[in-house]
Amino acid sequence: MYKETGKEKIIRFSIIAAIATVTLYLFVNQYAPQEESTTTSIQHEKVQQMAIVLQERTQIEGAPILAMVKEHEGEPYLVTYQVDAANNYRFETIDAVNLENSPTEIQLDKVTDGIWLKEASDWIYYNRQLQTEKRQEKYKMESEDGFFFDTEVKEDGKFLLKVMDEQGPILEKTLEEKPVSIVRLSEENDLWFVLFEKDTILLVP
Repeated sequence: MYKETGKEKIIRFSIIAAIATVTLYLFVNQYAPQEESTTTSIQHEKVQQMAIVLQERTQIEGAPILAMVKEHEGEPYLVTYQVDAANNYRFETIDAVNLENSPTEIQLDKVTDGIWLKEASDWIYYNRQLQTEKRQEKYKMESEDGFFFDTEVKEDGKFLLKVMDEQGPILEKTLEEKPVSIVRLSEENDLWFVLFEKDTILLVP
């Protein structure tokens, strides 16, 4: 009877181990759930918060109205609000629409009370009811705020917001975060809407 040598035993066990390793690898890769590819395919574009005033508070018009691009459940929305100053400056939603893309700019119209949004490389016009309409871009108004703002980092790490116009300082406020943009809601310069990367606040000097 043939007796297997020690070297032959080592070779035989090596071959069996190699076959078992390959079989296990193929089995795991065939039946493992494809979570990674599914997760990456559902990622959404980052939504940049932005706002523009449609109607400032005046002696005639008591309630400011603004349009805002914001994120809701990971998707971009265009929302119009009326600010109820008599009710603790409560934001009351007028209309809202889900956007296909995250805009990079927002502007007013020269003639109507509609809104222009730049989505990708195109400007899209929304009427006051936030419905899209065909409209020539020559009616898009370039931004003319009449004021500008600056921020300084203080020694305690907070941010000093300075709002100015051609005549000089209008407002100074210390904030916890650095603002992204600021919108004037009153022609008397006594109501401001400040946008941060994710949050917003109202400033009443």
